[in-house]
Amino acid sequence: MSVYFFHIIQAYLGIVIYLALWNEKLSVKDFFISVAAGTVGAFVFFKIANDFSLIDEIKTISYFLAIFLLIFLFFIFLLRIRILKIITASLLIFCFNICYRVISYDFPLFGGELLDTLSIISFGFVILGFGLVTLLYLLLRSISSKISNKIVFLSLLVMTILLVLRFLADGALELMNMRILPTYEKSLSIVAILIYRSSFLPYVYSFLVVCLIGFYLAALPKLPQKSIVGTIAFRKTKAVIQKIFFIAKSTFVIIALINIITVYYDFYASKPPRLSEATIVEPIDGEFKIPVKLLEDNNLHRFAYITDAGNKIRFFALNRFPDRASPVAVFDSCMICGDMGYIKNGDELICISCNVRIFLPSVGKEGGCNPIPFIYEFDGEYITIKLETIEKGVNYFSEIVEKEVTDPVSGKKIINLKAPFSYVYGGKTYFFETEENYRQFMKNPDEYAVDFKQTHWRTQGFVTLKDGNNDGI
Repeated sequence: MSVYFFHIIQAYLGIVIYLALWNEKLSVKDFFISVAAGTVGAFVFFKIANDFSLIDEIKTISYFLAIFLLIFLFFIFLLRIRILKIITASLLIFCFNICYRVISYDFPLFGGELLDTLSIISFGFVILGFGLVTLLYLLLRSISSKISNKIVFLSLLVMTILLVLRFLADGALELMNMRILPTYEKSLSIVAILIYRSSFLPYVYSFLVVCLIGFYLAALPKLPQKSIVGTIAFRKTKAVIQKIFFIAKSTFVIIALINIITVYYDFYASKPPRLSEATIVEPIDGEFKIPVKLLEDNNLHRFAYITDAGNKIRFFALNRFPDRASPVAVFDSCMICGDMGYIKNGDELICISCNVRIFLPSVGKEGGCNPIPFIYEFDGEYITIKLETIEKGVNYFSEIVEKEVTDPVSGKKIINLKAPFSYVYGGKTYFFETEENYRQFMKNPDEYAVDFKQTHWRTQGFVTLKDGNNDGI
């Protein structure tokens, strides 16, 4: 949800501060006229560009148009022509609206057919974002009108450099993608660094605003003695001081709220959920048995079987209904999204790759983004899964890990990934510490083949599983 707020701050915080510093060059009325014109224009142009598959072209043009306007805006605003100021500001706001449409394109507010609670809350974050940047603009206009022109000019210079570098990096990357600019390792590295650093610009902007608040308070008039200046002058000065404090505190509160939500998004909400550690298991008599009592906590319990070749095959079990025993076991992978896995949050299963929410009763069914089902047995006490069933899921997972295996000839323990020789026989991979052992096995494989049925669980019992194998957000 906070991603919608973050997109607004990324797109508009810089231009709002920039235009607020031009408080004497653009009236509040002209500002809102420019906002309306730029927003409508961006919406129409982006819709046309999307219909004709020209989004890359329109955003590249917008990036370089913004650079041009930011550099020459000072000279344009010196002219005392109101309509020219409105047109220039409208074009600049148009560019930033295109920027917003680009970064928020993959996050539609109302993408579904139903208006759910999540969409309403997300829309609330959008309203909050626009409301805060608008209030910030109005407050900064008052602040910039009371501080030194040199400080305002220096602040504008800093904002211009930051905004130009941001659009220059985005524009250069687009030209490289369109093969208009050559892609050199050094130039690509510089562009990548600038784009990465641009994600921290809201914090830089906020620091600049805090500095402006400091300069604003430094110019605070001293409260004179009432007996010297009189009651009227004293009250006027006191009212001015109170107004300055109110504007400064309001601006600081807005900046603090913006940063609190932005920090929450950057360091928490934007981070992908992590899978719980899978418990490594081995079969007993060619079967895996999971007691249904383990699932009574209604959490997701993740397991992994590592083949001798090192393939890590993950699967999990959970209870689909909280009021009765309804266990299900599935592979921790999706036919569409791959093996990034799933986590459980309340009554939903969430695909980490695409963030699709899956209703728990549908887990175990085929199709869509559901985890891949497999055949198992449930006798009321245990879920029983055959080893060959789990081994069939080897192609659904890409992770290869080390595993201690036994050289079938010498009987010594070796690491599968470090063994110099291996051989597949009877559907099982055998590893050898020396070439001599490898050739000895090849002469008579049946003599050394190991029976799968002699392996055992490699866990300390199911009690430990309850302590560290649960998913949740």
